[in-house]
Amino acid sequence: MNNVTKKWIFLKASSVILIPLMLWFIINLVSIYDKEYQQVMDFFSTQPTKLLFSLLLIFAFFFSNLSISE
Repeated sequence: MNNVTKKWIFLKASSVILIPLMLWFIINLVSIYDKEYQQVMDFFSTQPTKLLFSLLLIFAFFFSNLSISE
């Protein structure tokens, strides 16, 4: 497989993965926008939030790295 084809496939796959992660983050950001500091820290301390937010950051970095290299 050609390198350009691999990059294109990884770019499309990462964008598909980022869509639900971004929706999850936007919905939760709206819900914690007016909360106190401790409530926000409690939200980011839960295990599913840690995992999903970490995946969001990893895939966003991967997507931006691939898209900038073109």
